[in-house]
Amino acid sequence: MNWNPFTKKDEEEKEEALPNIPGMPETKDMNMLQRFAMNRLMKMSPAEREKTLRKAMTPKNIEKHKGEILASLEAMRKAGQMSDDQYRLAKARFGLK
Repeated sequence: MNWNPFTKKDEEEKEEALPNIPGMPETKDMNMLQRFAMNRLMKMSPAEREKTLRKAMTPKNIEKHKGEILASLEAMRKAGQMSDDQYRLAKARFGLK
């Protein structure tokens, strides 16, 4: 049997194995590299995932992307995804004022 690039996959095969995490963007809204990174992150063990995220969330990186973080927090608050208390708590955890 030869491989045919024009055949369509079944719907079951198209479903991605990413869990539904609240606040996570849909995979259709991600570009190829973001989907690849998310798949790699979800395949990691919980300890390794925590270590990687802790390394990524250094104060230097947070300060570098301060505008993007504040904009996304504000958008989540306006959309009703988080309350004002959660918004203040998230800003405090990121060290943003």
